[in-house]
Amino acid sequence: MQGDNQNRLSGQALEFKQLNVHAWEAFDKGQDFHMQAAPSQAELLYKSFKIKKEKLKSESKDKIMEKYGNAASDEPIPRELLLGQSEKEIEYDRTGRIIKGQDVALPKSKYEEDVLINNHTTVWGSWWKDHQWGYKCCKQTIKNSYCTGLAGIEAAEASADLMRENMARKEAAEEEPVRQEEKKLATWGTDIPQDLVLDQKLLEESLKKVSISCSSTFAYFFFFDSLLLVLKLGYFFL
Repeated sequence: MQGDNQNRLSGQALEFKQLNVHAWEAFDKGQDFHMQAAPSQAELLYKSFKIKKEKLKSESKDKIMEKYGNAASDEPIPRELLLGQSEKEIEYDRTGRIIKGQDVALPKSKYEEDVLINNHTTVWGSWWKDHQWGYKCCKQTIKNSYCTGLAGIEAAEASADLMRENMARKEAAEEEPVRQEEKKLATWGTDIPQDLVLDQKLLEESLKKVSISCSSTFAYFFFFDSLLLVLKLGYFFL
């Protein structure tokens, strides 16, 4: 026995089910109507929705057919396309590649290609440097810039050289105080902090050693000077 379930997906029962589903979805999206509270309004809106949906579907189909055509249509192919010919001579090799004759046209995308603007002789993206795209004719990386040609390239190179010189001069100026400080420390020694505490015993021993060393040096120079004086006097009397 099939029961009443066989009638739930046939006739007006299916349409009533679709109407309820549409009412639920519309209410969830913010539409202010209810199937049980206003059934006539819900049915009218559902019919309007179906008409608009079929219209959009038909328009979309027509646009696709107009753009790409219909390969399954029964319309005959134009005769000029079937029997078309030209006087161009093209030579092929054994693999079917063109050796000479008509050049193979490169396919183009949906984007604009070979469009020259602002007096540029090359397209945007024909030059690349430092992770930036630009124009090869003037080496500018601003898309809406006006082409300046070779003069612009020379000016840009001169500006870059000047910038490098300024950076080198700045680095040298920053390093100069460091070199002066190193030279000063090499000449006069390191700075002694104010809170330095010296061992008195070690200091006295160091001073004695310095005094003995200075006395020895003084005695050596005194002896050397006396010897020179004696030699000079002896040479004079001779």
